[in-house]
Amino acid sequence: MASDVGSHLGAVRTRTAEADVWFAWVDEHAAAVDRLAMDVLSAAERERTAGYRNIEAAGRYVITRTLVRRVLGERLGVAPRDVRIRVTDMGKPVVSDDIHFNVSHSGDLIMMALSGDRAVGIDVERRREVGRAGALIARWLTLVEQREVAAWITAGLTESDAFLRVWSVKEARLKAVGVGISGANTADLTDVVAVGLDDLLSAGPRDAAGYVGAVAFA
Repeated sequence: MASDVGSHLGAVRTRTAEADVWFAWVDEHAAAVDRLAMDVLSAAERERTAGYRNIEAAGRYVITRTLVRRVLGERLGVAPRDVRIRVTDMGKPVVSDDIHFNVSHSGDLIMMALSGDRAVGIDVERRREVGRAGALIARWLTLVEQREVAAWITAGLTESDAFLRVWSVKEARLKAVGVGISGANTADLTDVVAVGLDDLLSAGPRDAAGYVGAVAFA
């Protein structure tokens, strides 16, 4: 059943918006991928699943879509497989004008943010050693963000950990405004409020504390 995929992690709030955060571990549902694909996914989603050459990537996609359909189904009061998800010209999946959602995954963790207030973006990053972190910082982060990285390093973080922390905030903001990586250096993110997920992740199950993340509202 789709109802066994994912759990509610908590909620994040700003002065003007709120989002519920859900999560799922890929390995906990790997054995059920075929069943979930048949019972929950749409024909188009099953076709996309069949197009993956990597079986792990295909499984992660099925579990991600199942989580999305489960959460949206509960919000809409319909069965997960009956949730009608359409894609905008910009490639953004939507269900209605007053339900905003976004998903992210890293390592074995999938996360989803759901808001009835404003467009939302979420990003999660598994803490790891990032090759050529210095070059990535110079290439993709603004001067303000570079100073934020420097401040985290001064506070005791490694360069990789500092980069991932700042990058997760930036990625969440970009996703909230519907801009991809190509807009990383040009998008106006001034008014996009982001909230870190440290508190939720540190209190989460399993090894969630091994991840950093953020939710942003546009």
